[in-house]
Amino acid sequence: MTTTSTADVRRARRAYLAVATWIPIAGTSVAVALMIMWLGDVPADIAVHWSPDGAPDRFGPAWSSPLLAAILGYGLAGLFAGIGIAGSRSGEWGPVLRFLGALSCGLSLFLMTLITAALAAQRGLDDAADAPSILIPLAIAAGAGIITGIVAWFLQPAVAVSGGTAAIPASALDLEPGERAVWLRTTTMARPAIVAIIGVTTLMAGLAIVTGLTGGELWWLFTALAVLFAILSATTCVFRVRVSEAGLRVTSIAGFPRFGVALADVAGVSVVSVAPMADFGGWGIRSGLDGRFGIVLRGGEAIQVARRSGGPFVVTVDDAATGAAVLSALAVRDTAARP
Repeated sequence: MTTTSTADVRRARRAYLAVATWIPIAGTSVAVALMIMWLGDVPADIAVHWSPDGAPDRFGPAWSSPLLAAILGYGLAGLFAGIGIAGSRSGEWGPVLRFLGALSCGLSLFLMTLITAALAAQRGLDDAADAPSILIPLAIAAGAGIITGIVAWFLQPAVAVSGGTAAIPASALDLEPGERAVWLRTTTMARPAIVAIIGVTTLMAGLAIVTGLTGGELWWLFTALAVLFAILSATTCVFRVRVSEAGLRVTSIAGFPRFGVALADVAGVSVVSVAPMADFGGWGIRSGLDGRFGIVLRGGEAIQVARRSGGPFVVTVDDAATGAAVLSALAVRDTAARP
């Protein structure tokens, strides 16, 4: 990596942390302070949920508003700070991280504006059932969040640093006329990502059980999330990669989902170095802001296929150079055989 790239990443990281962490922390602190000051001006039990027609239909203690704001505001700021630091640890940066910084800033302002406005509207009321509709504050908060997110995007520099490894066109393997070639590999998700999926699945299952036993209304939501993450862990952690005369085929060890690129659709093959967070915003079946789509289970080498019918397809896999060479040779021969 060059000195210029290092300086660019540092500049982008500073801007990211400003909009994704420090501004949301400041906004959360102001919102929480205001709500604590207003606790004596609102009913002991306030409206915390409104029906579609705008009438309050659920109530809770007044102190729950500043507590909720603090948990959401500081929690999201910490989460996005961790994403930015982890995503740039190896010196990479990309538009996905820039988008996440803008998302953090806009989402934080939306939530703080909505929670604060909901409490402010109940100041001076004797009964929270008389609270006005939340629809107007919701629209204002949504508009403020969107505008803030757009501004936060432009406050960050447009930096794209891959760590010094650009796409390297694959050298086609020498194949004799009529010679068949098949390349097989198995790619597995990075261990931290697997642990995270299993941990979230266990957490959702635990919350579903606790909520159900205590009579909570959200047991079904936690159950659905637990099932969803269980399916994700079973279908997206291990994929088999095959290069043959059928083209490139990437299939989950569970048999589904399946992805592929036919030889006739191959416009070019290269080997790239992938940084999951910087390039795709995470691990798994991913779509990047640069138009790339693929199976990104870990950082490192990957086969990248330029497709005639769409954007590039990427799969992270060991010995990507050999797989790319075989695919390139088969694609060249297929092109030559077609009229």
